[in-house]
Amino acid sequence: MASIDNKFTRDDLYIGMEIQDKNQLSGIYDTWILLVKNKNSDVYTIGFIGEETNAESDKLFASGNAVCPVFNDSLELEGDIYYDE
Repeated sequence: MASIDNKFTRDDLYIGMEIQDKNQLSGIYDTWILLVKNKNSDVYTIGFIGEETNAESDKLFASGNAVCPVFNDSLELEGDIYYDE
């Protein structure tokens, strides 16, 4: 598993992978990652990875899981603020 300073890249991730801390995903931009909180520990399991949410990702919420969505927007890196009109 290729991680730098305990942070993962998009290529490292797969469905079912366990994550200790969602900050390990802070270097991944413009990708939805839905983490499912394991009931008996502080570990998260990746339940969805994609550029857009869809019916597959919606199923995670519907099944009563504790879901933690992660999305880092690359526009925030530029420091500019964009407004929709």
